[in-house]
Amino acid sequence: MKIRTAKEQDLPQIVAIYNQAIPSRRITADLTPVTEQGRRPWFEAHLNSRRHPIWVLESAVEKNKVFGWCSFSPFYDRAAFDQTVEISVYLDQSAKGRGYGSLAVRFLQAQMEELDVHTLMAYVIEENHVSRKMFEKQGFRQWGRYPNIANMGDSLQTFLIYGYQKSVE
Repeated sequence: MKIRTAKEQDLPQIVAIYNQAIPSRRITADLTPVTEQGRRPWFEAHLNSRRHPIWVLESAVEKNKVFGWCSFSPFYDRAAFDQTVEISVYLDQSAKGRGYGSLAVRFLQAQMEELDVHTLMAYVIEENHVSRKMFEKQGFRQWGRYPNIANMGDSLQTFLIYGYQKSVE
């Protein structure tokens, strides 16, 4: 597996992977599939940002086969929060359960110093036990809880906030 900065041609695979997460209603708060056209502004913002990039997990065997992606996004649009980013990690269904999510999170943690990031934040639906366990295994701690904040159509879901900070010396 190789992690590299996303390129323009990766958008269709990134959208396809993201759309796999929507039907469960326990991974993302989107309720209907997204389109490449609809995600283009988001994608271009990441492509053109040194501070908030998007990376893809690429197969070492199948050239140009993307089986996951991860990103840094602005946490909150105020100057005092510039050192904090929200992270996202999404894997193709065929890649789940192989430790790639943990590898992606460790990769994101390794990018912190180079991109002058001090704090990583992750929003996780409470019922998403796989993601919760993965973040906790990588040193994230639950910092907050928003009860019944998301109407997923079939239920109200609680979001948890997980945080990770690099050591302060």
